Amino acid sequence: MTRGFTLVEVVVVLAILGITAAAVVPALGRIAPDDELTRTARRLDALLTSAQRTALERAVPVEVAFVPELDRYWIRLGDSVMLDSGAISGETAVRLWSTAARPRVRFGPHGIVDADSLALLGPSGAAAVTIDRWTGALHVQH
Repeated sequence: MTRGFTLVEVVVVLAILGITAAAVVPALGRIAPDDELTRTARRLDALLTSAQRTALERAVPVEVAFVPELDRYWIRLGDSVMLDSGAISGETAVRLWSTAARPRVRFGPHGIVDADSLALLGPSGAAAVTIDRWTGALHVQH
């Protein structure tokens, strides 16, 4: 008599392992809390998405201006109307950096974007922030 497992037993065990892995793997992403850099990137993404949406809805240029050393931003509609302002990161350990003294992101009324280069610097490293000129999609590369 030979010892071993039948094909049915092996298939049943593999099916149980597959079901367990499918239930556990999505939960693993929620175990580690977001770091400051990731939270700031999400906040920046929401801020720029809102500005782009406003430009498209109202069919006017919208400009987001940053003052990195003060951790502040301002959103202007057209040439003069101030829509919003506030803190960029909300995190004391993360700051915005740019080659421009006062970096700006301009959304045209048709969705085209003109932006200065931006980076986020934090305790866990740095992240380059790129904005697609045609779609306005924000990409953060850690």
